[in-house]
Amino acid sequence: MKITIGSFILQQLHALNVDRIYGVPGDYNLSLLELLESDDRLAFIGNCNELNASYAADGYARMKGAGALIVTYGVGDLAALSGIAGAYAESSPVVCIAGTPPLHAMKNHQLLHHTLGDGNFDNVMNCFKQFTVAQALITPENAAQEIPRVISRAWIEKKPVYLQLPSDICDVEIEVAAAAAAPQLPASDKYNVQLAAMALLTKIKRAQRPIMLVDQMVDRYQLQQQVIAVAHRFAIPLTNMPTAKCIIPEDTAGWMGGYSGNLSRPELYERMAHSDCVLSFGVRLVDSTTGYFSQQIPVAAQVDIQPFSLKLDNTSYPAVATTDLLQALLDLSEDAPAQRLSPLADPREKLVTPSDAPIDQAYLWRRIQRFIQADDVVVVENGTSGAAIGGMRMPGGVKVVNQPIWGSIGYTLPALLGTLMAAPERRHLLFIGDGSFQLTAQEVSTLLRCEQKPIIFLINNDGYTIERYILGENSSYNDISPWDYAKLPAVLNTQAQPFSVAVETTQQLEMALEHASRQDRLAFIEVKVPMMDTPPVMKEFCNRCNSFNFGLTNPRRSA
Repeated sequence: MKITIGSFILQQLHALNVDRIYGVPGDYNLSLLELLESDDRLAFIGNCNELNASYAADGYARMKGAGALIVTYGVGDLAALSGIAGAYAESSPVVCIAGTPPLHAMKNHQLLHHTLGDGNFDNVMNCFKQFTVAQALITPENAAQEIPRVISRAWIEKKPVYLQLPSDICDVEIEVAAAAAAPQLPASDKYNVQLAAMALLTKIKRAQRPIMLVDQMVDRYQLQQQVIAVAHRFAIPLTNMPTAKCIIPEDTAGWMGGYSGNLSRPELYERMAHSDCVLSFGVRLVDSTTGYFSQQIPVAAQVDIQPFSLKLDNTSYPAVATTDLLQALLDLSEDAPAQRLSPLADPREKLVTPSDAPIDQAYLWRRIQRFIQADDVVVVENGTSGAAIGGMRMPGGVKVVNQPIWGSIGYTLPALLGTLMAAPERRHLLFIGDGSFQLTAQEVSTLLRCEQKPIIFLINNDGYTIERYILGENSSYNDISPWDYAKLPAVLNTQAQPFSVAVETTQQLEMALEHASRQDRLAFIEVKVPMMDTPPVMKEFCNRCNSFNFGLTNPRRSA
């Protein structure tokens, strides 16, 4: 069939269940945006800048399975690049489409705006090659093959990809084989699957102290139910890396809490250190997720399970998709009686009666734990909120969106725009610090313009508290300008009427939570806490960061 190149791109995105595309208009992408204006299946959501658009597409992809953004060449795509790199680090399938100068101008190396003025059109592509798994400059000759190839790689590998669309070919007609269909994951080799499943079954049956360690892969490939089924079939307890918070529902029988090296619960740390079979699902042992490499995982016990392969006892099994492997394992063990695991106890500290007492971090997070409900989407910034939420026991069905590996502050506010639009039927909560908020605050205007209704908690502790604990408690570089945060939402959209309040006492917080729960509009709660107040685990983490970065003999090392 015949279709224009621009329409073919949109068709391929729609096949991935994408119905919102984020971005910023620029002269080189306007023809594609015009197509979007008349497409009733997809909507363009204009952001305040391209970095925010990449964060929003990432947040959307976490909920919907894939996300997309449209930017303009040079000033636009390079502005989005940090967000694309974050999507790579955190395994988020995002399609970045850049409108470029016309193809004839690129071929003739003309000197154009949004370039370095030297006729070089390879430099931006070279940048994106470092942070995406597939890329292409689209031409009329390659469009029918390259567009589906590149977009499908995002979905298969759960990583970002990059397409350049010259401004003069968007409306060019090409011939394609058939209507777009969702890409398929690579097929397994049936013989290898059976071999791998039998080897894994033998390993599990011989184990006295097995455990499952889950990372992002289980969420990205939708393996939760199979993983839990295997855990319950063989009575194997489960844990997760901080990057996989709530991927295994935390009311699941056998869940032992989150694993982050010796910052984990002592019982879990000991269980991992002495395990003789660790089923490791796509695990990456990163400084920020292991308490600075304090993990103790016996090498001989590790079973490395990747999306399309298995390594066990120094034997590798390629072409083995995890979903097929787990199903084969369950089939082989049908006669095994289901064993029982117990849910983790959830002792909650008693809250003091709300009063005129000032809020501190300890009270705030104990109260927030009771505020979070089943099926909430909880978007958590790195810092005090990330440390606090990471240590909480969450109700069933909660989805946590965070960025522990790339760790770009300000990510969460635009990401919230993406999660809201991907799952509008759920309640969305954002927890963000004042320093992080100042990086991307303008996206509150987009939330209001699009009539989104999250509850935003702005934790105001007067600057970069985490950095103060790492180094420079009283140094000026950790200071930020004091904003009147609670008044900002009304300024950023004069036609909206958000619920916005600043609280300093536990009684004020209680009233704010009650009001926010009853609002059918965006709620913004600025929570003022002491500058150097932070969850204890965050203090220990910062001390380790200082030692790792600056050395034990550093005279400025934190106490």
